[in-house]
Amino acid sequence: MLDVTVQPPAQTRPGTTLYPPVAAKLSSETGMYDELSQMWAVATLVNEDGEAVTEQPGGKTSDSAHPLDTNSTSHSSGRHSTNRDQAYFYFPDLVIYTPGRYRIRVTLMRLHYSHEHPDGYAIAEDYVDSHSIVVDDGASNNARPSKFIELMIDNANRAR
Repeated sequence: MLDVTVQPPAQTRPGTTLYPPVAAKLSSETGMYDELSQMWAVATLVNEDGEAVTEQPGGKTSDSAHPLDTNSTSHSSGRHSTNRDQAYFYFPDLVIYTPGRYRIRVTLMRLHYSHEHPDGYAIAEDYVDSHSIVVDDGASNNARPSKFIELMIDNANRAR
C-alpha cells in the first residue's frame, strides 16, 4: 500500500521549496525488501481533478526505495514483534512555480523482466495524491516537520 506520509504544506509561494518535504511510504504484508532495487517513485503535479498539468514541479521528482527498519523488540515483554515491510520515497526540494491549486501525485514504478523483454520494462503499479496545495504570492510558509521525517533521518543515520 502506497501512502503520502508527509504531506506538503497547505499553502506556499510560487518558486518556494515545499516544506515539509513530501515523503511517501510503501507497506506490504509480504516480504518486499528483495524487490526494492526494482522500485522507485515519481512525483508529478496534478490539478484538483487529478489531471496532470503541463507544468511539473522543480527539484528532485524521483527517488529509489529506501527500506525502513520497522522491526522492534518490546521492552516490557521481551518479545520480538515484526511489523509490515516498509520503504519510503523522499522528495526534499520540490518547487511549484505557477500560482494555482494542486496536488502532488506520487506514482510507484517497478521494473519487470520477462522472456519477451529481457532488458526489462517499467510499469506504474500504484499512485497516491497529496492533500491540496494552494500556490499564491500572498501565502505564508509556516510548516513544521513531522515525526515521520525524524524516523527517516534516524534511519539514514543508522545506515551510514
